[in-house]
Amino acid sequence: MAKQDDFFKMQVRIPMELYEQLKESSDENFRSLNAEIIYLLSVCMGNKATSATPEQVREIVTDIVKTELKRSKKTD
Repeated sequence: MAKQDDFFKMQVRIPMELYEQLKESSDENFRSLNAEIIYLLSVCMGNKATSATPEQVREIVTDIVKTELKRSKKTD
C-alpha cells in the first residue's frame, strides 16, 4: 500500500465550473474527487496503468466495472 511519502501534496485553484464537472464525474465514477483528478491526469498523460501498483490496477479495473454497470442500468 502506498505511503504518504509516495505522494506530492499541493494546492491548486481551478474555475468553479471545472470543479463542478470534476465533482460530477467523480460521483458518476464512484471515485473521490482526488482519485478522479489523478485518474484523469494519468489518462491524459498516457500512463493509465503502465506504472500502476497491483492495488492501483485493481482500483482502475473496479472503476471500469462500476462505470459499465452503471451505464448498463441506464439503458435498461
